[in-house]
Amino acid sequence: MSQTIGQRLSKLMFDHFVGRSFETGLFRQYVNNLSDRTERILNVYGTAGIGKTYLLTRLASIAIEMNAIPIQVNLQEINSDSLAFDRAVLDGMGIGADNEAAPNQSLQELSGLREDKKAVLLIDGYEEAGSLDYWLRTYYYPQLPPNILIVVAGRYSLEGPWSYSAWKKLIVRLPLSSLTYEEIRQYLLHWGMTSEEEIDTVWLRTLGHPLAVSLLAPSPSELAKAQDFSSLAEKEPVEAMLDQWIQEAPDDELRRLLFAASAVRTFQHELLEELIGKPISLTSFDQLIKLSFVNRAAGGWQLHEIVWENMRRTFRERMPEQFERYGRIAVAFAERKIEDGMTKDKDISQELAELLHYTGNPILRAHYRHARSSHNYREPLNGENLQELESYIAERKSRPCAWNVLCSDSDSQAMYRYSFTPEQSLLRLSAVNWSEVVRIPDCHRSIQLLRNIEGRIIGVFVMVAINAETWAYLASARVSRALFQSMTPDRRQQLTVATDQGKAWYLLSTDVEDLENEQLRSDIVNHLFDYISAGNLIVTSPPPLDYYEQAMSGLGFERVPKAEHDDYGSSRPASTYWLDTRNGKLGAYVKRMIGIEGSDSRQISLSESVQLDSLTKREKDVAQLLMAGSTNGEIASSLYISEAAVKKHVNAMLSKFGLKNRTQLTSKLLGGDTKS
Repeated sequence: MSQTIGQRLSKLMFDHFVGRSFETGLFRQYVNNLSDRTERILNVYGTAGIGKTYLLTRLASIAIEMNAIPIQVNLQEINSDSLAFDRAVLDGMGIGADNEAAPNQSLQELSGLREDKKAVLLIDGYEEAGSLDYWLRTYYYPQLPPNILIVVAGRYSLEGPWSYSAWKKLIVRLPLSSLTYEEIRQYLLHWGMTSEEEIDTVWLRTLGHPLAVSLLAPSPSELAKAQDFSSLAEKEPVEAMLDQWIQEAPDDELRRLLFAASAVRTFQHELLEELIGKPISLTSFDQLIKLSFVNRAAGGWQLHEIVWENMRRTFRERMPEQFERYGRIAVAFAERKIEDGMTKDKDISQELAELLHYTGNPILRAHYRHARSSHNYREPLNGENLQELESYIAERKSRPCAWNVLCSDSDSQAMYRYSFTPEQSLLRLSAVNWSEVVRIPDCHRSIQLLRNIEGRIIGVFVMVAINAETWAYLASARVSRALFQSMTPDRRQQLTVATDQGKAWYLLSTDVEDLENEQLRSDIVNHLFDYISAGNLIVTSPPPLDYYEQAMSGLGFERVPKAEHDDYGSSRPASTYWLDTRNGKLGAYVKRMIGIEGSDSRQISLSESVQLDSLTKREKDVAQLLMAGSTNGEIASSLYISEAAVKKHVNAMLSKFGLKNRTQLTSKLLGGDTKS
């Protein structure tokens, strides 16, 4: 017998389902061991398009596999009507029910199930429950038999009365996040997209948001004729998703707050008032932070990544002057917080990390694009966890794997990919003599373990204090010895003073189990900022790979002359880097990071006669530097792109303006004569 359209659709959804292994695994555990569990409600929640309905469909299929009865109810079709809910449950059980069905008939049918027969009540669209919420909580759910598992999905978690009563002990909250790169890659491969460039474009444009991916992925007919996959980044349906989120903010005041929030990465009541320039009522702010796509973060609240980037792009396009003004206010706000923190000797690492979103370095912005509050935590090495560290090191060395670190900058649309061989992924770990390092004085200060929320070690950081007790070791150890063998008298004097102040550190290693994980990359930066923001002299010498070298440059480190070495065994020498934020230098460092210091001399306006609309964002960046007299090499270095890419952008502008050479182009950009 041939399949119906609905059956074919269900099979396609089942065959192409990716990710959500934690949620589906937990669901299986509960269905298997329901009688042993206290909890009875799995609360799945997340912003629009995050995949709640898709997941519930998958859970229904799993329930059938496990010989349980799946009962799917969509509250968007119920209109807060308890009788309609009752009929929907009966329909989900395959029991016919007309409008004259007896009230609460579904309760009777569920109570009549054999004790060994399990059922799963899958309720979608719970944000539409309305008055039905009270009826379900106080009447319907309490009468369900113990062999029923409830899955409630909606934009918001079950709060209010659900949190302040005995119900909270019966609820397991499952917030849905975006899918990982590998999950998106598998999804796109299933649908016939095999080009790495194509997959990268979709991932970086959507940040792993499931609905955005499904809208952006080309159809089979598009795949057959596609030649330039860069057009995927301009596909309108992703922007159209913004309307779904905006509908949660129906009034102008709330939308004004949303646009202000999109101008910064992390916001607080105080910052939004400064941006808007007038008081914001507690009621309005409370409405803002309760939107489904607003999440609590360290230091305030953040919009969901894809909402933030789409709103930010829309804001910049519609109101460019106001967007720039908000950006300047936000930077000044962060600077004041930093200055106040330095004056009062407070931790300013959070404020410093926030400024990464305003840095002029596109590579640094790209690496920090996905940064979010981390549940991972650090703890010092001690006698109790030494064996765990040894096990982590042994495990990493026994199973090296290749890494492909992928990131992009949403402002410049620049894309970066860094490939590591399995051997290269171990370089930072293997360069350290661990048996010696764990014996250095105060090793508990020097070695910190990174653990995930389950308590498993997922990384290790080695930041050795340079002092009289460690000087000899560092001067002879692999990697660090290059500094001590090359120091000029002036640099040695600086290091000696910093050592006497207790402000000198050598970063020997920052190893994590998976550098492809953007959260782990953020953990590394956050660890480093703890030392930078405290005003220290920091020295390090990472492996001679583009990823590390560009990271050092982006973070403001300077190369130490004549301190190269080959201790990593690479054909390319490794450099040694130095950063000093002591004695008031932190303020200057902050200004360098956000591009304030010395930036005015490079800002030359494009001529009004130039058709700006015809230039891409990257072409405008190249044009600015062309007018400043920069060579192709200097432009490539400033924009962190290759010289070949610079030539490509110059040729594109020559073609657009019908010009023959670089001299004519520069003259055109400056509004002069092009007859040279």
